[in-house]
Amino acid sequence: MTLTVRTKIIVEKFEDGPIWTIGYLVHTGPGGEAIVIDVPMWSSEKIYKRTLEIGLLVKYIIATHGHWDHIGDMEKLKALTGAQVCAHQGDEWMMRDPNGMVIVPPESIEPVEIDIRLNCGGTVETSGTKLKVIETPGHSAGSICLFEEDERILFTGDTLFSGSIGRVDLPTGSMDAISKSVQEKLMTLPGDVKIYPGHGGDSTLEKEKLENPFVQMMFAAR
Repeated sequence: MTLTVRTKIIVEKFEDGPIWTIGYLVHTGPGGEAIVIDVPMWSSEKIYKRTLEIGLLVKYIIATHGHWDHIGDMEKLKALTGAQVCAHQGDEWMMRDPNGMVIVPPESIEPVEIDIRLNCGGTVETSGTKLKVIETPGHSAGSICLFEEDERILFTGDTLFSGSIGRVDLPTGSMDAISKSVQEKLMTLPGDVKIYPGHGGDSTLEKEKLENPFVQMMFAAR
């Protein structure tokens, strides 16, 4: 687990599961409300233990998309915390049948029911955090990114990585769609926005625009 402190928001990273997926615990300090973004396989007890250590109330658990490596322990964390699960309805079918995906998980995963369906322009808010929902289809039909405008923080799931983009060869994936999502919805945000992806290291939008070969190819093809 690693911890990053921005101006007021604390982002704690939990990297776990068979393909090193990252979940994030987002809060403003001890005794407050928290949001969890993605819950990799084998991570629920670690995240829950951390919330108990600093007295956090987990209000929402958000799935950036429905692939099993991002929702592997989501239902378990929901049971531990009583939090509401939020996701885009475009990936609801995956979350209801995570064991029936093209790439089968290494062990059985509990189906996840969505409590709150998220759409573009909507927000997920706690007492100290306001995440704006940005629909970014391409990696999957229901992929979303989450933007904290005041703090210049963007959780990109598997849409945009440091030096790469999400794969598009799985069901409902689309190169055209992810190109449009990255160019028109992410790269139009301020360059100093820090990105927290679903795999790999952190970055900024400006760095990805200048150095990410996939992003450069997208803009060259316009």
